[in-house]
Amino acid sequence: MRPSSAPHDPDRLDASIPAPPPPTDPHDPAHENSLDIPIDLPHDPTETPAEAERPTGVTPIELFFDLVFVFVLTQATHQVESHPGWSGLFQGMLPLAAMWWMFGAFSWLTNAVRPDATVVRLLLALTMTSFFVMGLDLPYAFDPDGWAFGLAFLVAVAMHVALFLTASQPSARAGIVRLAPFNAVGGVLILIAPHLPDAGTWVCWAAAIAVLYLSMVIGRVRGFVVEPHHFVERHGLIILIVLGESVVAVGIGAGGRPVDWKLAGGILLGIAVATGIWWTYFGSDDERTLRAMSEAPVERRQMLGYVAFGLAHAVMIAGIVLVAAGISDAIHHLGTHTNRWWLGAGLATFLLGHAWHRYVLAAGPIEERVVVAVVGVPLIASVADTGWLVLAVATLLLATMTVTDHFRRTHAAEEPDPRPVTATG
Repeated sequence: MRPSSAPHDPDRLDASIPAPPPPTDPHDPAHENSLDIPIDLPHDPTETPAEAERPTGVTPIELFFDLVFVFVLTQATHQVESHPGWSGLFQGMLPLAAMWWMFGAFSWLTNAVRPDATVVRLLLALTMTSFFVMGLDLPYAFDPDGWAFGLAFLVAVAMHVALFLTASQPSARAGIVRLAPFNAVGGVLILIAPHLPDAGTWVCWAAAIAVLYLSMVIGRVRGFVVEPHHFVERHGLIILIVLGESVVAVGIGAGGRPVDWKLAGGILLGIAVATGIWWTYFGSDDERTLRAMSEAPVERRQMLGYVAFGLAHAVMIAGIVLVAAGISDAIHHLGTHTNRWWLGAGLATFLLGHAWHRYVLAAGPIEERVVVAVVGVPLIASVADTGWLVLAVATLLLATMTVTDHFRRTHAAEEPDPRPVTATG
């Protein structure tokens, strides 16, 4: 033991306390992994604050908010079923497109504003009421008596702006100020459209949808911040809720009849089609989608969110509505002629939307989806003499696509690509 150079004082109480370690050089490589020394870096106001980068899950109020969209889809599906033809199709799809834009906008809102405060939750509940009114009035959105749809849409726009202005990120607040006029103009066009002559009504509705969906491009809107974990999970849960409409369609098609072997087989095929759509979306893309969003530069995430989750998901939701109409009609007419186009066109629309989503995020191959979309429409239409065959062919197409995609992924896993996955757009 080395003796101390200083005399020992027995009355000192701190003589046995070791001296603090010498200060550490922050540039020393050995100090790189230290977590107890904060480092202040220059911050770009368009980037996400460090706190917002932490993974956050979807809250119960958001799931509660999403439930109203099931009713909206039921109304849109009923509108398409009860008015066969192009007019009925667009009278169901255009209001649904407008509602999806604002509904998706609230997903961006809760990505930036955590809905934990009581006031935020109450305003979200109030906004649910406006969406429910829109859904209830959806069949009359093209009639002069359907003024409630446009008014409720403008209420949702106002609530969206008010809540977004409470965001902690200045860039997000600035972004909503730039986007809000486009949403308001779209709402005003929807409000006045039913009061114009027939041609004017259609033009006004088309202009409203164009203003809403092109606002991010026309207005060069920027500044919104996307936290990848919450964003991906929230949109996945919305698709899951939307798929509930396909399950409901099975029950609607089978309603009013006792279940026999024939009907039980139709129900089995209807559930198989809904399961195939679920598998297409949720089967294997979650990790790659999240990785693509997480690895994308912060300033690029909003454009990826706009294209892959706003536009592509709008196409997928439209496809699910048509699939639901086709399933319901096929089960209702298991042994007789069923609608020739709904199920095939819906399946193709969904698959093309999902292929677009995959392509933008580089989340997997798209060839199988495109091929089935192209082949499925004429193939399903050719067997529309019975609902049995329509459902069976749709199930077979989805199963074949899923198995092929699985083997391609398995082969790719055995021979990994050294190149990093990057999002495209």
